[in-house]
Amino acid sequence: MTFAPAARLTLAFACAHAGAAAAADSAGPLPLTLSGTGPYYVLDIGAQARRLSGAPDLGDLRVRNAAGETMAFAWVDPPQPAATRQRAPARIYKVPLPPGDAASATAAGAPRRQAWIVDTKDAGDDLMRLELGLERDTQGVWTLRVEAGDDLQHWRTVQPDAQLVQLQALPQVGAAGTLASQAERERLASTGIDLDERPARYLRLTTAPRSAIPPLVSAAVLRTAHRPAPPPLEWSDPIVASGCEASSCDYVLPANTPVAALQVTPSDIDTIGEVTVLGQVDAGLAPPRHRSLLRGSLHALRDKARHASPAPGPAWEDAAIASVYWLSQPAGAPDLHSPPLRLDGAHWRTLRIETFGPITQLGHAAPTIRIAAHRRQLVFVARGAPPFALARTGAGEPSAPMPLASLMPARAADAPLPAASAALAPAPVTSAPAASPSTLPAAAPAARAGWLWGALLAGLALMAAMAWSLLRKPRGVPG
Repeated sequence: MTFAPAARLTLAFACAHAGAAAAADSAGPLPLTLSGTGPYYVLDIGAQARRLSGAPDLGDLRVRNAAGETMAFAWVDPPQPAATRQRAPARIYKVPLPPGDAASATAAGAPRRQAWIVDTKDAGDDLMRLELGLERDTQGVWTLRVEAGDDLQHWRTVQPDAQLVQLQALPQVGAAGTLASQAERERLASTGIDLDERPARYLRLTTAPRSAIPPLVSAAVLRTAHRPAPPPLEWSDPIVASGCEASSCDYVLPANTPVAALQVTPSDIDTIGEVTVLGQVDAGLAPPRHRSLLRGSLHALRDKARHASPAPGPAWEDAAIASVYWLSQPAGAPDLHSPPLRLDGAHWRTLRIETFGPITQLGHAAPTIRIAAHRRQLVFVARGAPPFALARTGAGEPSAPMPLASLMPARAADAPLPAASAALAPAPVTSAPAASPSTLPAAAPAARAGWLWGALLAGLALMAAMAWSLLRKPRGVPG
């Protein structure tokens, strides 16, 4: 039996719409559990909630009650970037070890240890980064515990095992057969420690039990005016490469994820390489931006030459250049991993890791990556009967977020958010055979389902009519 073109087109359209509707309806509502006294509740939007949304800005997410009513809500705006960042020198002092560390250091066979106090001179600013200076010709890897305090008596841990690295590449034989000069050798240096924008007057540095003592000669802090702390980072599971070429690997990212940090892990231990990180964007949507972070030993001229004439195809943005490594340490010390790269929260579909040589310099297999995003927060008023759920709006439903000041008119601008919270329920909702009044609004899904069945039945009826007309034709009559 041969189907007419009109019948085939109708069937194809109906099947395509069925697939689209099934994909849209498969992102069902996520039930919420409430804790604390309302009426205001704060919901952290993590990876699972971002997957529910169909928009990068999460503008189609709503909170609904058992009757399907949309709750009044507002997005919590993230802290605005500071206007200025200032690099200020800081005084560094050698001090005795803290009592607990001093006791462990007296154990038989324990290596010598050392502690320092860094005076930042101002407890009101947020400390973004501590930059330490080492003796120039010294090479090594050192591990420090970093603590912050305001009175030299009470300390809070900032980094339990921050690592300092200063290594010199081995000399190479030049074209004329002579060794390269000291100035021409490449240097691997990572002597900065992220402080996560925490205010503190003093920093205390203490060498780890199995670490050598770094030859510190100077200290400086990168500081900015105080602002509310950003939401904590949420790290993804390891992401494997979707494809590799001779000098690059691509990684497909979860949808609607603003990438704030990136960790690149080589596949083999005792591996080090310099990489360029690029993010794929839709061509023509936005002009290329400047790199948000440049770390490690930069080869600016070489990189400029590589990217001066981009090839046609998907648009790629430069995100960072850095040295990534995974190095073993002697005497049972923990392995040394390159620190995460801080990025600017762009929504990329794919990340590309490029090396300045073959990608195999990062190991026998493609490196893995992990990405981190700041959780976005939503405040809503719990009205009506539970259960409450986070749902995606239907097509054409207007966007209705409110400014936070309008949603909470009695709240001062600098007051903390409500203590009551909402969270995604641990178990997914099981679908019942019959809808009950407590389910979320079914009018829009029901309408879509009715239209879909009508389209399918119309297509089948059209195909049956065409087949019947073909069978009824007498032999010898031209078709």
